[in-house]
Amino acid sequence: MTSFTNDGSRLHAAVHCDGDHTIVTLTGELDRISGPPLARLLDLAADGTSAHLDLRMAQLGFIDVAGVRLLLHARRLAADRGVVLTAHDPQPHVRWLISTLDATGLLLDDSAPTAAAMVRPPGSSSFRTGPVADLRDERDRRADERDQRADERDRLANARDQRADEREEQADDRDRLAAERDRLLDDRQRRIRDHQRWADIREDLADAREDDLERREHEG
Repeated sequence: MTSFTNDGSRLHAAVHCDGDHTIVTLTGELDRISGPPLARLLDLAADGTSAHLDLRMAQLGFIDVAGVRLLLHARRLAADRGVVLTAHDPQPHVRWLISTLDATGLLLDDSAPTAAAMVRPPGSSSFRTGPVADLRDERDRRADERDQRADERDRLANARDQRADEREEQADDRDRLAAERDRLLDDRQRRIRDHQRWADIREDLADAREDDLERREHEG
């Protein structure tokens, strides 16, 4: 097992092998600053020794556009070497950004089973003869058609509701990303202010020592 942590301790990657899979577990924040060491690691990991390169992203709390582009570039390089690079278990806001930028849709692991389509059972199969039987068959056929149309309307309504829910989730993800960016910016600004305050204190102390030395020289 190998690992790295970038200089700012913002991104940690742990690597281990499991059969034909090389697994990279990411923790922290992936952006244009913390990304280059990961790009080098993925380039080494996708050397063709393992057929699969799996990125475990459940603990990755933040990713920006540069980070997604890094992963897409790594996937293309891996594919050229016959290695399948796949991202697993990203947090919702990370998944949304990757899905938005990944036009091919091949980076994310979207292999979860989907619900099977509902198939209505056929109408009565009993043998009928004569006009009355024909009338009943026609009535049953029309009833089945009405049920099918009702099912189609329900399916379309469910699809519209699902798209509306997805739009709301995407809006929430954008809000969370914006809030996260604001938090990071506020944190950086706070560190800059703290650094400036300490610089001012050191400068005041230096001025005070210089004044004290000058006073002693005059008194001597």
